[in-house]
Amino acid sequence: MLTVRRQHLLIAITASLLICGAASGQNITTRNGGFWLDYDPTWPLSARWTLDVVAATRVFDSKPFLWEARLQPTLTFSPRKWVDLTGGVWFVYLSAGDAGNFFETRPYAGVRFKLDIWRGVRLSNHFRVEDRIIRDLEAGETERRRRLRDKIQALIPINHRNLSGDDTWYALVNAELFWESNLIFEEGGARQKRYQAGVGWRKNSTWSFEFLYLLQRIRPNASTSFSVTNHIINVRIIQNFK
Repeated sequence: MLTVRRQHLLIAITASLLICGAASGQNITTRNGGFWLDYDPTWPLSARWTLDVVAATRVFDSKPFLWEARLQPTLTFSPRKWVDLTGGVWFVYLSAGDAGNFFETRPYAGVRFKLDIWRGVRLSNHFRVEDRIIRDLEAGETERRRRLRDKIQALIPINHRNLSGDDTWYALVNAELFWESNLIFEEGGARQKRYQAGVGWRKNSTWSFEFLYLLQRIRPNASTSFSVTNHIINVRIIQNFK
């Protein structure tokens, strides 16, 4: 059963995320819906190396209607229990209706710090640097951007005191900021914010499932506030190979 202290911790973290989202939700001019589906198979390569290759699709009910297909291979090296070094090259195809079709190649490198603090609650902070190479498939033009992003996350076991047992339910909450590095000094501040909350079920050592709600806030340019809001349902299927 969920202990009283764990209930209070879960409520406090969730409330903090909702307050942050509400505080940044002023001057909204555009609201969109979306659905993301992720399949994340993971292979252990050695005691310290793992490979996961996320295959994902994303749909945005916006104007224009947007559809993405993604392949996101990532290598993770874990030199210590409390830190991971991550890197990979992601591939993204975007269909944007009359606005065109785009293909993005996204090499990135990152570092993730991890800490188990109390009764199985796991905190992490994942910082990444991305080099976004975006090609307009119709115009034949290529644009290059560099982006920084930082995600703070908490995993909170609900029916057990750790996250590694079979039939474990857990809560997941996170907040992530994005900066276009070439625009930081020109425009100032973050260009995108994400707040996510939901539940996960670890069926066994092979399969896990997550059901999440994501609030995405976007600032289109320097002259506007965070005027675009996306409300997204995200379903994730995780398979760990032995």
